[in-house]
Amino acid sequence: MKQMIFMVVTSFLGIAGSFTVSPLWGIAVYYGYAVLRPQFIWEWVQALGVTLSEVSWSYYVAIATLLATALWRLGLLFPIAALRQPWYGNPGYTRTHYLFLAFVFWISLTYYTALSQDRAWPWFLEYVKIFVMFICATLVLRTIHDLWIIYYVVLGCASYVAYEINFFYLVDGVMLLHSRGYGGLDNNGAALIVGMAVPMAYFAWEAMRHRIRWLFLLIIPVLVHALMLSFSRGGMLSLCVAALLLWLRARNKWFLSIVYALLGLLVIALAGKELQDRFFSISQHEMDESANSRKTTWKIAIQMANERPLFGLGIRNSNLFTHEYGADMEGRSIHSQYLQLAADSGWVALGLYLAVLGSLFLGLQEVRRYLRRYRDPESLAVRSMTSALECSLVLFCFGAIFLSLEHFEMPYILMLLAIQLHAITRRVKSYEASVAESAAGLFPLTRVPRPPSNSVTVA
Repeated sequence: MKQMIFMVVTSFLGIAGSFTVSPLWGIAVYYGYAVLRPQFIWEWVQALGVTLSEVSWSYYVAIATLLATALWRLGLLFPIAALRQPWYGNPGYTRTHYLFLAFVFWISLTYYTALSQDRAWPWFLEYVKIFVMFICATLVLRTIHDLWIIYYVVLGCASYVAYEINFFYLVDGVMLLHSRGYGGLDNNGAALIVGMAVPMAYFAWEAMRHRIRWLFLLIIPVLVHALMLSFSRGGMLSLCVAALLLWLRARNKWFLSIVYALLGLLVIALAGKELQDRFFSISQHEMDESANSRKTTWKIAIQMANERPLFGLGIRNSNLFTHEYGADMEGRSIHSQYLQLAADSGWVALGLYLAVLGSLFLGLQEVRRYLRRYRDPESLAVRSMTSALECSLVLFCFGAIFLSLEHFEMPYILMLLAIQLHAITRRVKSYEASVAESAAGLFPLTRVPRPPSNSVTVA
């Protein structure tokens, strides 16, 4: 019953808040549902004759958010918080925004060129859901405060997912991810949810000054144990890779080294023989059936993409033909985000996707360079957010080498935060330049008063 109450209350806040306060409320609730996947973890909950999984909670929140955003931008709706302009003005689109729009256009085009549109349709619909809300959010997330709200919502929901995975195992003795996956994702996808939350939890601890920040450190062992319970070699290896970058970006490396040592002892204590054999089998990939299957499908994907380099076979159409090209079974997936894109939507789509990622990481580096001049707590917190997004996305990008996760929404949310952070930083720099020119007498300053010089953040 409490789960149903939670869904009713959050849906109401997302819908009503979008029209009265800001569409940010709807976006936060929608993305919270995207990570939490409540219809899966609470599908058995029933109240007043209605099962939780029978209600399209995300759909109603999304429609309200999109409508409120459209009315607000057209000047027909005046939400309270949305009327307050950032002191530096609204951030404009950057090169990464335009590259992402190009990627959206090309993916959409490959639905119409698909060999089987019936096969492509459900997957294309998932793309549409991701893309439409992503574009809507670029119009709404205009301040650092907005980004922090989405950041903590995503982290909180991912942490709850880890709690559920641990609860099922410790209380009921059920390996949830091994037996059912997680809300349409297999064990690998769920592993990346909790894996990407680890850098977010650490840098949330680093960014916050309140005593509650220690809760974020306590979350990390729960996340790591949930990742171990997934038995995902790709997820575990991705976390190891991201941990190296996390150490380089951390401000307190000695403390983090102690945390790593304690986590290492925890992993050794909790990892049974089956998990150890599963992880160390990575080095025996020549004898590993799963690894050999991946190598075969990767070769098939390259062959498919070379045969249809512009548009590919169509969204998720490659699975229809992998067996004909030599895969071991009908419907075999490519098991690589990048090569799956190339086979389904052509080398052009893969090129655009990599361009988005490359531009995104360059944007985060630009943010980092700009923030070096500031040492106030707010700006240091933004540096921590920058590092968290970078580490989490590196974890995803590495894991995507081995996994097909093109409709996995959490990395798109983190990409959104990174892109908007770069856009806000560029707008702040532009505003500072205009203030400097005005002070030099080049033109009169007609904008809002200049903010404190030692801070780049906004309330």
